[in-house]
Amino acid sequence: MRQQIQPYFKAIISVFKSEHTVDALRNTIAVVLPIVVFFYKGWPTTAVGVGIGALMICMTDLPGNRSDKFRTAWISVLIFTFVAILTAWSTSIPILMIAVVVLLAFFLTMLGILGHRMAAIGLMGIILATFTIGLKPKDALLYGNYIFLGGIWYYTISLLQIYLFPYRSLRRAIKQTERDTAALLRLRAQGYNPGVNLLGFNEKNMRLHLKLANQHELIRQLLLSDRRAMGQLNKKGRVFLEKSINLIDLYEQASAVHYDYPYLRKQFATAGVLPWLEQAIELLAKQLTKPNDGVYAERFKQIRSALAKSAEEVNKDQSVLLKQILGNIDEIYGLILAIHQPILNQRLDEHTVRYRDFLTFAPVQAKAIKKHFSMRSPIFRFSLRLSALCLVALILITWFSHEHYSYWLLLTMVIVSRPSYGQTMKRNGERLGGTIIGLAMGWGIVTTVDVPWQLFISVISLFCFFAFNRVAYSMSVIGITVAVILCLNVYEGDLWQLLSDRILFTIAGVLLCLGATFLFPIWNAPRLNKLMAEVMKANASYFQSVMYLVPHQVETIHQTRLARKLSHQKLSALSEAIQASQKEPFRKKLNWPLIKRIQLLNYQFNVLTATYAGMQKQGSAYLSAIELDKIGVYLQRCAVAMEDFDLHAPLILPAWSEQPMNLLEVSGHLANIVTAAK
Repeated sequence: MRQQIQPYFKAIISVFKSEHTVDALRNTIAVVLPIVVFFYKGWPTTAVGVGIGALMICMTDLPGNRSDKFRTAWISVLIFTFVAILTAWSTSIPILMIAVVVLLAFFLTMLGILGHRMAAIGLMGIILATFTIGLKPKDALLYGNYIFLGGIWYYTISLLQIYLFPYRSLRRAIKQTERDTAALLRLRAQGYNPGVNLLGFNEKNMRLHLKLANQHELIRQLLLSDRRAMGQLNKKGRVFLEKSINLIDLYEQASAVHYDYPYLRKQFATAGVLPWLEQAIELLAKQLTKPNDGVYAERFKQIRSALAKSAEEVNKDQSVLLKQILGNIDEIYGLILAIHQPILNQRLDEHTVRYRDFLTFAPVQAKAIKKHFSMRSPIFRFSLRLSALCLVALILITWFSHEHYSYWLLLTMVIVSRPSYGQTMKRNGERLGGTIIGLAMGWGIVTTVDVPWQLFISVISLFCFFAFNRVAYSMSVIGITVAVILCLNVYEGDLWQLLSDRILFTIAGVLLCLGATFLFPIWNAPRLNKLMAEVMKANASYFQSVMYLVPHQVETIHQTRLARKLSHQKLSALSEAIQASQKEPFRKKLNWPLIKRIQLLNYQFNVLTATYAGMQKQGSAYLSAIELDKIGVYLQRCAVAMEDFDLHAPLILPAWSEQPMNLLEVSGHLANIVTAAK
């Protein structure tokens, strides 16, 4: 029982320690204040319309810089106003309403082509259309004006906030990345402890890699996509740019904190340096998250001096290995100092334009968009599926159900439906569980407290909905369910109809969504071949760039960073697809030991390439020309073999302890497996 409750307590603590609390408070005020004011004035219709406009549009306000926020503001306000007017106008004619909402669902879902921000606008646009069906406003233009005013009101607050605090999202992303990088360092430190079992070590590494790759991408987008800010960098902007560059470089060094731990433990079994190495890396992790604690810095210097002394006392082979590790540790220490005490130099001004090469732009060209209007596109297939769900739901609630809150069926289906099977299953479970708990809490509150307290609790519940929406969805569902039950009970009464309709249409929506995952399905398993091939090519490009890396030469360093970014993105995409595939109905047909082995070897090759890059920078690369040629041949063989690779092959892999290897061994082992599984 304690283990089941513990994640919820951690989620609550994380919410009130993060800036999510500030955003949740802003959103709650933006929604509640106009409702209170207009109800006080005696304009309930205006209160509901403006409140819905603010509620819908605040959910599109994702983390971003000033350019992102301003662009999202005018796009979402215009789209929402159009959707509100069109849907309200069509509600008087059922067939017309169905046609309008189904078409809106399709085209708004297709906005996902343009990136996550536009996908959020599209989703909330569909939800707005659903609310409009439930409200059935008599005057479409007046209703559209209310939604417009609600959007303008909310984004006035949001844009004012971003202009007063332009780097708040970036600061939050940097802090989170520091914490995750420190977690990676602590994990690496455990590798030097002979008492720690290394089983599953690489799995933990890959999970942290996925988190950090996503964090790095967010930092790049927040920092580099604002042309105005990048063109006129002030002192604070220059500090954040320098911190971000060093933080992303730190990940490469943290990944390269040695790799062959069984070998290291054997080599230094009697040298007495393993506990010092573990402590040194743990202290680096602490300095990264708590830079003002001088005790950590002083202790690190003492251990570093002891390790340097040991490097002179051990035998030659041990000395070479220990000095390599110390060089890596020194790089990490220098980067941590640079992160917390950035030195602004001329290169930031000289190469600002160059940094924009690291941005990942959404496709806006006509050809790029046109290719998504095909059954091969996951976004197109999901748009068709969601449109079909809307059609079924609208037919049911228009001609087969006369319940007052029947539109909740459509609302549930839009909210819980997700492209992948695993995501939909998870979301459905969280929605159903959260709804049941929320209904029980709502019933208890209505039957025990007076109306003023019900309204107060509904505001707190709305705050919880915003606070937990991106942290713990099930708790967010509890919050919104309680808020809806209390508000509608005060506004319209009939508690039992509220409770019965909510649970009935939630269950029906969940079941329909589960069945719909097999309609225009989006399976990740068939994509694994292509993603593995892309990972191998990206790793090969990264290794190639490292081979020609010249210390202190800006051009080669820039190219290596670009190649590293691409390889991290491809590895992340593969990891996400593997996780999703493991939850799909036909997962048992795949050879999972084979897939996991290939994933792990590609991850190890990437980490070892980062280690090799560190050696190149120190001028002590350890690979001969013959070895470099062999690695190139192995990688080419892998790329060719992946063209007709069979992940269903009943290949029996040799016993393996997950022991890390060097670049030559990893690439050779990968080539042998891929070739054998053709």
